[in-house]
Order: sequence, then structure tokens, then C-alpha cells
Amino acid sequence: MRALNEWESKLLLGELPKPRETLTRTLSEALVFSASVAGPVVAKAVGLAHKSDRGAVVLDADLSACWQRLAGLGDGSVLVAEQVRGELELVAGGLRDAQFGPVLTIGLGGVAAEVFRDVAFLLSPTEPGELEKATARLLSAPLFRGWRGRPPVNLGALGSILAAIGVLLEADPKVSEVDVNPILIRDGQPLVLDALVVKDS
Repeated sequence: MRALNEWESKLLLGELPKPRETLTRTLSEALVFSASVAGPVVAKAVGLAHKSDRGAVVLDADLSACWQRLAGLGDGSVLVAEQVRGELELVAGGLRDAQFGPVLTIGLGGVAAEVFRDVAFLLSPTEPGELEKATARLLSAPLFRGWRGRPPVNLGALGSILAAIGVLLEADPKVSEVDVNPILIRDGQPLVLDALVVKDS
């Protein structure tokens, strides 16, 4: 099994909604990109799993202070992205089941994904209305519908992310698992912040 890094994984998944970001191989590249972003940036080491647990994600990043350390933690490059905030974090994924073929997952994401394991399963490709039924079964279903005046999650846009996961699983038999976590929901719209694709060796 071989886990692709975040940048490679996102490239394989295609045109997903995500913050502005770039892969930098020098501090100068990172500073040029940061200057083009209106607000703060997040910097991430590349080539590591569970980056947050290993101090490999820096919010409100001072690139001059952290770039070299992050490059040393990973493969020598650093992913720099526009830092965004939202009202909810989700997780989407997919795996190859021996009996059913590609199976998709959707549920509560971020740190909560491991705590609550609030996830629904769908076969790929999904049928019309299936995502709505799957999210309605979740314990976190009220959050999808809009909680305390927040806008509801755009399930059409979320479905496009799931479809991209399913297409990748169906197109490449070597892809065994896909994990897109977190998907940040901002004003009801999903943004992919991280992704992991695992391939059979």
C-alpha cells in the first residue's frame, strides 16, 4: 500500500472546490504566494499523515519562521494555502469493497470524525436523492439542514465531491481508499482542505 501526499491526492481527484493553495519548494515561492492572499495563510508539511498531530500544520503562518522546519518534517516542500474559517467540518471518502465495489462515505468530519464516527455509506455511483437520504440518517443531520440560522449545506456541491471520489475509484483499480477530511462548510458551500489517496503497491 502506498499513500499519496495531499498535493498528489488532490490532483488525482480533479477540480474540487478548495481554498487558493500552492506547493512551494522554496521559502521565496511561499512568500510570493502569501503576498497574493488577502488574509492569513496556513502552511503544511507535505508527505506526512496525521499532520496536525505532528506539529506539521501552522495556522496564521509566519512563513519566514516556519517554512524550513515544515520542509524538514516532510519531503522538502511545503503546501501554503489561504486560511479559511467555516461553520462545520465534514468528511467524505471511498473504499473498494470486494462484494459491492466502490463504496462512498459521508459524515461529520475534522477531529469529531474519530470521536463520534457519524458516517453514512452509499454505493457508487449514487442515485438521485440518495445523498439527501444518507445525510438524513446521520446523528448530525440537523447541522446539514442549517443550525441556529446558519445556511444549509449545499448537497449538490457535496455530491460533486463524492462523485469525484467514485470516479477515481472506478477509473483506477489500484486506488483502494480515498479520504477527504476535512471538508469545511463555509456559508453552506463545501471547501476541501485535505485529501488522502491510498494505492495498492
